[in-house]
Amino acid sequence: MTATALTRSAAEDLLYVETQLIDEDKLEQWLQLFTTDGIYWVPSDEHADPEYETSIIHDDTLQREKRIFQLRNKHLAQDPRSRTVHLVSNVQVFPGDKPDEVIIHCNQLITEMRPGDHQYLQSGLGQPRTFAARCKYIVRQTNSEWRIALKQVLLINRDLPLENISFIL
Repeated sequence: MTATALTRSAAEDLLYVETQLIDEDKLEQWLQLFTTDGIYWVPSDEHADPEYETSIIHDDTLQREKRIFQLRNKHLAQDPRSRTVHLVSNVQVFPGDKPDEVIIHCNQLITEMRPGDHQYLQSGLGQPRTFAARCKYIVRQTNSEWRIALKQVLLINRDLPLENISFIL
């Protein structure tokens, strides 16, 4: 199957929908944006093979579902739950390696805030944090819809200590 051309505008729309679902805590709908074999990957080394080397996050479908289940069921690392705002820019679209896939590159700026104060004895409460990342998406056309086969979030500070990234980047 040959993919219908994905314009930059349509790619931006897909990324805007994805990040809006995350920011509005519609995480079950976010899960539906992925292909059945989709991967959500936050590498510690962009050149490493995630099957053999440690990643910050490397979630297949089951792990993504488990992550959302834990977030929904008062996972201690996310009580209270983080609020996020994603900004997407510099979107570029390239042909994929397969006829039904397209590669999207973009930059993202993610601001995260956990409400509360330090009296909960959890670090980071009430302190906004900002994460900057270069992102790569591989999207696949499935039944005339574009689905995420890979979301790779390459944090610019990936080699520094990262506290409590238990929310969705």
